[in-house]
Amino acid sequence: MKYIYFSLVIFVWSCQGIPKEGDDFFKQGAYEEAIVAYSDYLSGHGPTIAVLYNRGRSFEEIGQYKNALMDFQKILELDKKNIKAQTSIAKVKYESGDFEQSVLAAQKAIAWSPDFAQSHFWLAKGAHQMGYFEDALKSYGKAIKLNPDYGDAFYYRGALKISMEKVDSACEDFSNANRLNVEGSSSAKKKYCS
Repeated sequence: MKYIYFSLVIFVWSCQGIPKEGDDFFKQGAYEEAIVAYSDYLSGHGPTIAVLYNRGRSFEEIGQYKNALMDFQKILELDKKNIKAQTSIAKVKYESGDFEQSVLAAQKAIAWSPDFAQSHFWLAKGAHQMGYFEDALKSYGKAIKLNPDYGDAFYYRGALKISMEKVDSACEDFSNANRLNVEGSSSAKKKYCS
C-alpha cells in the first residue's frame, strides 16, 4: 500500500510541471496568457521542444514574428532537423512578408522530409506571391496529394488558377475547399463559378 501511495505522489508531482495551463489558454485563443504560462514553465525547466513550439505558435498568433522565429530556431538548435519548426519558420517568414526567405525555409524543410504536406503548402504560397505560378501550382498539388483533405491548399490553388485563367479547374478546387469548410471558399465559388 505504501508503494502505491508513493507512486501516486510521484506521478502527481511530476504532472504538476506539465504546462497544461498554457495549452488551455492557447485553445481558448488567449495567446498572451499562454505565452506567460509557457515562459514560466521554460524558466523552471529549461528548453523543451514541445513547449518552445507552442510558445512560438502563440507568438505567431499575436503577430510577434521575431519572438516566434527565435523559439523555432531554438528548437532547431535542440533538434537539427525538426520538420515542424523548419516549416513554421517558412510560415512566419511568409506572414512577415519575406516571401523569398519563406520559399528557402520551405525548400529546406522539404529536403529533410519530402512527405510533410505543410512544407509544400508554404513553398507554394511563397512562390505564388513571388509570381512563380507554375512552381506554386506544382507545390499546391503536392500538398494535396500528400493530404487530400488539405482545404487551404485547394482554396489557394483555386485562387492561383483563377489568375492563370483556368476557371473550370479553379471551380473544382473551390468546391473541394468548400466541402472541407474553408472560409471564403463558398464566396469564391459564387463569384467565379456561377
